Amino acid sequence: MNIQVLLTVITIIIIVSAVAIIFSMQAHEQTFSKIITVGPIWESDVWSCTSNSDFLVYGALRGLENTQISISIPDLGTQSLYSLDDGKMQTFTIGGQADQTVIITGTGVVSGWLTLQTMSGANATCTQTPVQ
Repeated sequence: MNIQVLLTVITIIIIVSAVAIIFSMQAHEQTFSKIITVGPIWESDVWSCTSNSDFLVYGALRGLENTQISISIPDLGTQSLYSLDDGKMQTFTIGGQADQTVIITGTGVVSGWLTLQTMSGANATCTQTPVQ
């Protein structure tokens, strides 16, 4: 089996395990139970994720060609800047408060998955937006 395929499978297992752990740790009243997953192809350089309730965004991304991603929240600035190793799957997690928008911007060629997890009944989206 190709090592990249194996690493991808391991990354997906880790994400699923993290989601399961979060489910088991939440109180019964406000559980994280709405999940949106998008990917694996980025048709634009920018993803915007938001929810009207507190949320988490998990990323499992692969840089294919001199790739960097930045993660920012408007009014708070860039929170993280990552250089992705060519061909290797890498992961991150970031949290947002209700009505904040997490913006993930990639340069170079990026593929992978973003998963937004928020409270049951919340309105949430993860969308690709054109670069302005």
